Amino acid sequence: MSLNLALTSAISGLSTAQAGLDVISNNIANVNTAGYTRKIFVPESLVLANKGAGVQVADIINNVDQNLLRDTRNQNSTVGLLQTLNTYYKRVQDTFGTTGAESSLSNQINTLQKEFTTLTTSPETTSQQLAAVQAGVNAANNLSNMSQTVQTLRLNADRDISSLIAQMNNDLNTIAALNDQIALGVGTKKPTGDLEDKRDVALNNLSNTLDIRYFENANGSVTVYTSDGTTLVDNSPVKMSHVSLSQVSPGATYAGGDFNGIFAGVRDITATITGGKLKALIDMRDSTLPTMQSQLDELGTSLKDQVNQVHNRGTAFPDVVNNVVGTRNFMSSSNQTVTFSGSEPNIVLYDANGAEVASARVLDPATINFTNGGTIDDLASQMQTWIQAQDPQLVNATVAVNADGKFAINLGTDTIGIGFQDQQTSIKGSTQKDVTAAIDLDGDGTADKSFEGFSNFLGLNDYFVSVQNVAQWTSAYKPGNYTLSVPSPVDLNFSDASNPTGIASGTITVNPGDTLETIAAKINANAALQTRIKASVVPEGSGKRLQITQTLGEQLVVTQVGGTNAIDALGLNFSNTGIAQKLGVNQSLLDDPSRVSRGQPQLDPLTGKYVLAAGDNSVVSQLANLMTGPAAFQPAGSLSGAAISFSDYASSIISLSSTAAASTKVNLSTQESLQTSLVQKQSEMTGVNLDEEMSQLMIFQQTYAASAKVISTTQQLLQILNDIIR
Repeated sequence: MSLNLALTSAISGLSTAQAGLDVISNNIANVNTAGYTRKIFVPESLVLANKGAGVQVADIINNVDQNLLRDTRNQNSTVGLLQTLNTYYKRVQDTFGTTGAESSLSNQINTLQKEFTTLTTSPETTSQQLAAVQAGVNAANNLSNMSQTVQTLRLNADRDISSLIAQMNNDLNTIAALNDQIALGVGTKKPTGDLEDKRDVALNNLSNTLDIRYFENANGSVTVYTSDGTTLVDNSPVKMSHVSLSQVSPGATYAGGDFNGIFAGVRDITATITGGKLKALIDMRDSTLPTMQSQLDELGTSLKDQVNQVHNRGTAFPDVVNNVVGTRNFMSSSNQTVTFSGSEPNIVLYDANGAEVASARVLDPATINFTNGGTIDDLASQMQTWIQAQDPQLVNATVAVNADGKFAINLGTDTIGIGFQDQQTSIKGSTQKDVTAAIDLDGDGTADKSFEGFSNFLGLNDYFVSVQNVAQWTSAYKPGNYTLSVPSPVDLNFSDASNPTGIASGTITVNPGDTLETIAAKINANAALQTRIKASVVPEGSGKRLQITQTLGEQLVVTQVGGTNAIDALGLNFSNTGIAQKLGVNQSLLDDPSRVSRGQPQLDPLTGKYVLAAGDNSVVSQLANLMTGPAAFQPAGSLSGAAISFSDYASSIISLSSTAAASTKVNLSTQESLQTSLVQKQSEMTGVNLDEEMSQLMIFQQTYAASAKVISTTQQLLQILNDIIR
């Protein structure tokens, strides 16, 4: 019995040594294999009937510190986020440039100011008129290109999300398949180390994509879930999905339902992702880039509104302006009314020599005789009647709101032009002062919005133009904890092109202390509005805005019953989202740069009539001063409200972007160093050390040889015993 036991023990030693040699040879062969971890051979004593019976393989385990591995994967998520942000910031910087670059937006705006200033010294020079227009074109194009880049990057981010989702599905399928194989190996007591290595590679890839959590089950499989508890892999992988858009507009938001969600099965997990490349892409698409767009739109809006207000005060003499179409769109000119106050709007008709043909105050009962509170159509009709009566050449003159809802004047002759001037009093030739035009948008008898300047109100002589999103209104930028501050509940009405006096039963009541979310919910809950109006709260920087959209694309008007205090408190107005992308110089100036405003009608005290002079620079001087002086800006994104120059505001946008890019780059370097440190520590523990393996190889080689010697010796003894018996 002892010889048999010796033989059995020796054979077990031989088999165990062979298994050890297999493990060592596999370690050596995979010394340079990515993701491979050193396998540790674990033998154990074999006991039969309380006696030692040799040795057997207890296990072959991966030399892995699971806590260190978890830390590494958490770090992967952080680094993946920062790497993606860094990549996108680089693209932004390529377009935004630096504040001092010649092609920068701030420099282009400075150039516009210089050209206006130069035009003041030679207002009649054709080349300088062209230069003043071209400088505006360059500034508008630069702003538009920056805005287009922002939207292109948002589209790229949305598409990159889809690509990552496809990679995630591959990783999840791999993990699930390996789970099954590992569970089978555990159940049949077969080594699973190599399978676990492959699964670890997939888990590492997954951790770079988003923040994951996981735990190992008793059968060796792992359950993977997101940081908020959404299961990704359990008995089977969850199908991830995201449908990217084919194009992105500045007004598109995830909060407003324009972007599709990221789904784990049927659950939208977009808002719960907190790390990895996916988080970076979501933040870029829904926060960082929209914040930049908001700042560009604020610059575009202020530049357009304030330059246009001044430009509308002037004329383009010696050019005879006889055909003008306004830029403001009136939803229902037969219902919308206007009231002028604060000064007197005047109309001047002049001939080719700049001499007055006729002039009149809009509110003068003896001339144009427009009655305050009349409709826009009334204003056009009264103006047309007066113009036609001033000269035989003007009998066919037309003044009307055209099919596009814009105020249009055509004198019907090339020898008489038209100009506009607001004056402080009804005394002819009194000091220039912009009139306040208060418009009742829904015809309910309450003025809803005010504009400065008669020509500016109608948009008859704009320098900058932009296609407005008439189907959308947005609030001013509000902090995250904003609540409505009004003394008592008020009603808000909603009108559109099909319902110019209000959508029937489409009134909501807002109360003191309502949040933007509460107001949006009330709008969306109103049955009469649900097929036409949609509201959402859109994040911006550290704050938010209320966004209200006419879902059919019709022009939208939001008004308050009996006042404007809630509208004013919310800062609700026609949306300027995307205005920067569509900003341009008025086509009439591109066609004829001599139409750029330089002077304005001046009263000749000898004749008591207005005259225009080619050398008058009164208005272009105001434009030059406007460009150098402080302009008013509302809070937008990360920029607070301020009164600074246009070029300084443009520099602030570029500076913020540069600062964020630099900060991300520094943070990335720090986190990559930490990641490298963790990987090195892990590698020191899990990597294959050839010296150690060679040492182990010699031990198992000697063990194998010794076991073989025991077997051969035992065989000899058995043979001797057998011979004795015979």
